[in-house]
Amino acid sequence: MAIDIPTVMNSLFPAGTLLLALLLIFAAILHINNLNRVHKLMAVLQHKKEVSKAIFYKEMTVPQGSNFTALALAAWIMLTVAVAYLYLLVPTVLPFSYMDIAELASSTLGFAIFGILVACLVGAIILFLDKLPEDHRDLRPMELYSFYSISKTMKKMISMTVIALCISVLLSAYIGTIFPAHSQPAELLSLMLLVVSAGVLVMPIYREAWEARR
Repeated sequence: MAIDIPTVMNSLFPAGTLLLALLLIFAAILHINNLNRVHKLMAVLQHKKEVSKAIFYKEMTVPQGSNFTALALAAWIMLTVAVAYLYLLVPTVLPFSYMDIAELASSTLGFAIFGILVACLVGAIILFLDKLPEDHRDLRPMELYSFYSISKTMKKMISMTVIALCISVLLSAYIGTIFPAHSQPAELLSLMLLVVSAGVLVMPIYREAWEARR
């Protein structure tokens, strides 16, 4: 049976979108599960019924360095911006898009303003979550990697995702400039960079969960 190339190509974008969503959702679930498992283990090792979360988080966190933390946060913000550019810049999966805002879409700096607004919104959310009490340090994005042992190689990979995500944003911006024309290769490459970058960003979480099963 001959392979229908156009059909396969058309199915790659929704498949990649599903993969990206599942990758991030399962990472969030595993992150919570990783911390709960270690929390219970700490109580057992200390022969206590329960260890307070404040003490648990204080004992478990490992400083990863301010430079890496800043780059990691930049990568997560860029991931969000890249997602917004790919899925909201032009109508793709969602029924609404940036193009529906006539004043912004017609502006010379519209794309840049859109990206800055998304980045500022995500930054504000991160700053808000960073003010959560000690019992909820697991929800602070700035401390995500402090719960994991991360090698120098992994830190470099996480930092390099900023470049990959910038390329994804540029590809999505290109798609926006040629709209309503369509570039499937640019769309798929942008999505591929998103999926790979997201995979690298959550790799420490998956690795910890995998090692715990061994």
